[in-house]
Amino acid sequence: MRDPFTFFESLRRRGEIVLIHIGRRPIYVLTTARLAHSVLVENARYFDKGMVYEAVHPLSGNGLLASGRELHRRQRRIIQPLFHKDMIRAYSETMSSEAQKLADSWRPGQRVAVDEVMVELTLTTLVRSMFSGQLPRSVVTDILRSLPVFTRGMVARTVLPSWLCRVSGFDKRFLAAAGRLRSAVDAVVQSDHPDGVEGSNLLSHLRAARDPETGEGMSDELIRDELVSIMMAGTETTAATMAWTCHELARNPAVEQRLRAELQEVLDGRPAGYDDLPALPYTHAVVNEALRRYSLLMLFRRATQPVVLGGVRLPAGADVMFSQLDLHRDDRPFPEPDRFDPERWLGDRDSQPPRDAFIPFGAGNRRCIGEGYAQAEAVIALATILGRWRLAPAPGHSVRRVAAAMPRPNSLPMTVTAVANEGGGLSRV
Repeated sequence: MRDPFTFFESLRRRGEIVLIHIGRRPIYVLTTARLAHSVLVENARYFDKGMVYEAVHPLSGNGLLASGRELHRRQRRIIQPLFHKDMIRAYSETMSSEAQKLADSWRPGQRVAVDEVMVELTLTTLVRSMFSGQLPRSVVTDILRSLPVFTRGMVARTVLPSWLCRVSGFDKRFLAAAGRLRSAVDAVVQSDHPDGVEGSNLLSHLRAARDPETGEGMSDELIRDELVSIMMAGTETTAATMAWTCHELARNPAVEQRLRAELQEVLDGRPAGYDDLPALPYTHAVVNEALRRYSLLMLFRRATQPVVLGGVRLPAGADVMFSQLDLHRDDRPFPEPDRFDPERWLGDRDSQPPRDAFIPFGAGNRRCIGEGYAQAEAVIALATILGRWRLAPAPGHSVRRVAAAMPRPNSLPMTVTAVANEGGGLSRV
């Protein structure tokens, strides 16, 4: 808990599978992407949700984030079409317009808390996609206040003894925040016509969705659980990726210069849209590199029957864990892992890191269903904002990683400056 980043890095030097204990519970830590892939894909039938899912269940209920194998399979069949590329194209209009609103609100010389505004941007975008903006501003504010409680609470409730979570107040704060969020979403779900236009948002699509095999729909309670899961998974993770991208660009001027050249050539100061995505390969590469450098802190699975993994026989019920963040710093698939290098994601497929080694969204049957949405949002929002503004670090501030489900900056104050275009003028502001 004091320094999980250094701890996971130290385990990699001890072997491919390292046995640790969290309290009295033995945990088998995997330190190679090969073994993680074995658990997530090759031997997925022998593993089910693990400790972190138990920790998050009070918040996400039976949504995709924490549901058991059979319910997860059924729900994924129903929800998958809602994240098809045609749906993402529709959502992208909201992504672009919200990013443009944020860019319009800034003024030259303004100091911005980038970590906070990115969370608000992703939440506002998601709320508009889910409910057509039906959540009251007071509820949105409360969610913004609660998100850090969720992400830190997930880690605490996973690795700390239950009595310590109670005594320290982690449980109380986590459960209170979860209750507020679930109540807010419940109020919208229970409305017959939340926005007066049936079929115009994700909530309406969930109501209309049917299991392609059985024809069954979802109860209001399960719809609520899925919306909460999507909100939780799709807000702070994407926000942290965009905040870290801004941080890395400020530290790597050559990368920033090449990114701006691409944005100038493709967008020329206008907002990015879905149709621009194929023309922004370097922007995609920058986002991928941020995902590599700042991925999820840890992922758990539990063996449902005895299984041999990496030559080690694990009993039924064994807890397996790995850190995506640490796997992405392995210098075998990622040479010079501490260097922010978008170039590693360009060129032909054979010259890029192995697919199995890069798992920011997981892999196999529990791979994040919103991967395409998150990737599109990060590229569209960053391209729209950075095409108009340069973000410089606030003097005297030291940025460090905070241990949470998705590591985030302790704070990220930056000063905005209007970007000069090639003609010597300023981009439209």
